[in-house]
Amino acid sequence: MPVMPDFVVSKGLSMREQEILEIVMQNWPISSLEIAEHFREDVSTREKKRQASTKYSYYLKKLVDKQLVLSKRVGNALVVWPLKVEKYRTIHNILQGDV
Repeated sequence: MPVMPDFVVSKGLSMREQEILEIVMQNWPISSLEIAEHFREDVSTREKKRQASTKYSYYLKKLVDKQLVLSKRVGNALVVWPLKVEKYRTIHNILQGDV
């Protein structure tokens, strides 16, 4: 696993949170079920999908609370992307005069 930037280390992340954040940084936007697939969770049945979604949504909400990712509900899915990406989008809009 790559070394996490200082701003991430200072947030006091658990190992699982760090792993999930790394996946989000590499594969955004991403949902909790897609993260479950990265960890090779069994999502073959509706019940297992629900359990995996709940499990990873918990970690994603913790990352949102720590202001490392942003989230949005798309249907029943929680989709997240790095906060850094949103900052780039804002800068782009300012430069384009869209603000």
